Amino acid sequence: MIPSYNGDQVDGDQVMAGSAEPDTTQAAIDRFHQILGKQDIAETTRRLLMREQCAVGLQMHGRPLTQVLRPRLISGGDHARVCSAGSLLAGALQRLVGYALDDGEVGDHVREVLALTPVETALVAMSPPTDGDSPHSRFDGFVTTDRLVFVEFNPDSPAGALTQEALAEIFAATPAMQAFTGDYRVQATSARQQIVENLTRAWTTGGMPGDGPRVAIVECGESKFSWEFTMLHAELHRQRVPAVICSVDDLRYDSTHRRLCSHDADGHRQPITVVHRRALLNDLLSRYGPDFIDHPLPRAWSAGACIMVNSFTSQLSTKKSALTLFADPRTSVLLSPQEAAAAQRYLPWTRLVRPGSTTYRGEEIDLSAFARTHREGLVLKPNDDYGGQGIVCGWQTSDEDWQKALSHAMNDPHVIQERIPIPKARYPTWADGGLRIEAYYESTDPYLFASTTHGCICRLSPTALLNVSAGGSCVPVFQVAPRA
Repeated sequence: MIPSYNGDQVDGDQVMAGSAEPDTTQAAIDRFHQILGKQDIAETTRRLLMREQCAVGLQMHGRPLTQVLRPRLISGGDHARVCSAGSLLAGALQRLVGYALDDGEVGDHVREVLALTPVETALVAMSPPTDGDSPHSRFDGFVTTDRLVFVEFNPDSPAGALTQEALAEIFAATPAMQAFTGDYRVQATSARQQIVENLTRAWTTGGMPGDGPRVAIVECGESKFSWEFTMLHAELHRQRVPAVICSVDDLRYDSTHRRLCSHDADGHRQPITVVHRRALLNDLLSRYGPDFIDHPLPRAWSAGACIMVNSFTSQLSTKKSALTLFADPRTSVLLSPQEAAAAQRYLPWTRLVRPGSTTYRGEEIDLSAFARTHREGLVLKPNDDYGGQGIVCGWQTSDEDWQKALSHAMNDPHVIQERIPIPKARYPTWADGGLRIEAYYESTDPYLFASTTHGCICRLSPTALLNVSAGGSCVPVFQVAPRA
């Protein structure tokens, strides 16, 4: 669990009470850099960070996940603002896409906007009555001096929360952080306990199949975030919840007795009643194709033999076009005034690419003509891809290539979104035997359990593509407040 820093860790509510304004946070960052200016502290901090990340498997592409020597420091006020907005919008978004499960005109329209594939439509039809919202999700966003904005929603059992916790534990033990907490109070957010509680709660509220919660952490092929599996597996066992890590290929379903099972590391058969699905649906469909609907996992889920976290219906709000429901006249009327105001304030202009008219800043436009002449301020995103794949940034693309990308997007579901300036922040690294302060693009991504934000993760990258799988990195997020 997250340790106490210098014996004086404060509660999250205390830090979130707005005790650190942005200028105070900058002073905290400057103080952290000043501490690292002492070469012995910087060198010792770097060695500990690199050694401990390798020890627990926090590596990407053969290197420690993060090379920077400072965590993300955020004011209590900014943290509270991110969490509040994320909770409100996540609840609204999941309610809007939930209409895709209903009959009638609204359901038909939402399914059309989401551009479901035939296999996805079949999986939605297989959804059991006890299926609920996405218990684990994440918004991807940015905090600047004058704006908070969320550009994507990821409810397909996203990584990050456990990585944040593992990195926080490592950073807390560094000489730099130990010195820093002499001047500042800090607070990181734990996720292990919350995830375990959500998994067991899902079993309780989902019909309680079997004789108790028996968890399978299910992946598809080689995972880039295997340390999260290991952390969760250890925590489940610590809390005496039977658990196994397995591949989706290892699952077997006995339809006669309605039992899903796998095997543990010793080859022993293990019954499964709760599936923590870390296998992305896109990866599953790439591997199995349309025949996936006959795989043991969806069959057991549909029959109520297991509870799935997150279930296949979470794919509905994974669609990039889901954000367009906030501005769609047929669905925006279903929002509360508070939700509508939050959407207008915190979400970028986003439209599904298709011929016809729409609105931009209150004016009616022809979407195709507008997109072709406003390349510098727009980005194209595949409706279904992830990890930064297939994104075309207009300002980084020639006019000829942009026109080709738009033509492709007209025939293959894409969204077009207004360009959001990505904030940069200065972080210390170690290079050529000394400390170096470099600028990184910086995200602020709240993670949620159901529709309640529990904390944030932060991704960094020297380029505007912040996905970890595309070369970005993570640092833990600490709320910070000066000591009195």
